[in-house]
Amino acid sequence: MSRYIIAGGREGKERLKLISQVMLPTTSQLLNTVGLDTGMKCLDVGCGGGYVTLLMASLVGPHGRVVGTDSDGEILALARQDAEAAQLDNVEFRHTDAAVRQEEEAFDLVYARFLLTHLSEPEKCLEAMERACRPKGVIVIEDIDFSGSFCHPYCAAYERYTDLYQEVAYRKGGDPNIGPKLAGMLRQAGVLGVQVNVVQPTHLEGEGKLIASVTMERIAGSVVSEGLATEKEVKEVVNGLNEAAADTAILMSLPRVFQTWGRRA
Repeated sequence: MSRYIIAGGREGKERLKLISQVMLPTTSQLLNTVGLDTGMKCLDVGCGGGYVTLLMASLVGPHGRVVGTDSDGEILALARQDAEAAQLDNVEFRHTDAAVRQEEEAFDLVYARFLLTHLSEPEKCLEAMERACRPKGVIVIEDIDFSGSFCHPYCAAYERYTDLYQEVAYRKGGDPNIGPKLAGMLRQAGVLGVQVNVVQPTHLEGEGKLIASVTMERIAGSVVSEGLATEKEVKEVVNGLNEAAADTAILMSLPRVFQTWGRRA
């Protein structure tokens, strides 16, 4: 169904942790906007390191429940350790593909972040999410428009990075610019009251500027195997991104993030 372009495992989880820290304010605001509340039962599809899963678990409280699913067993084992360390016993992590159906009509809120962009058949995942959601429950998706990434002043390494990311994503069957399409996809799936918000974390300094170089490192294997760049070229891009990250005169963004949600009929 997908050929994930970003290397996972323990190092992959560290990248996801960095992204989660940068996205925490806007994702928290989104969950509040869509009505996440105590006692709710939630599903986090393609949960990765489980950072949003644990956030939701802390918000729904002891009478709520959150299930996180992912196809990376190693990263799920680490997520379980984080749940134990946080003493959250209302969390369950399941090793499964994103398109595999969970309980039918069982969840008050079904969520996915930065997942559909990697899938060759995202509609199948959306169908599984809809089936897992109870009637009148909320389906929430955050995903990217990579073409909206920007760096100012111009940085050749950043431009090369964004080009390579999009090309390798398309080569592997994903869609790096799926964000603007989400509203139409939800409507086509019969989701009601679809709403959209766009956020784009942007930084002059700090950890947010490291995401580009870390992501470039994690897609290096895919980029090289597809013949898009040599290992030497990849290292040059990573070095250029790190130099730009250290320069407080350079403004660097993440991709545009489309937050899209609605209610199941």
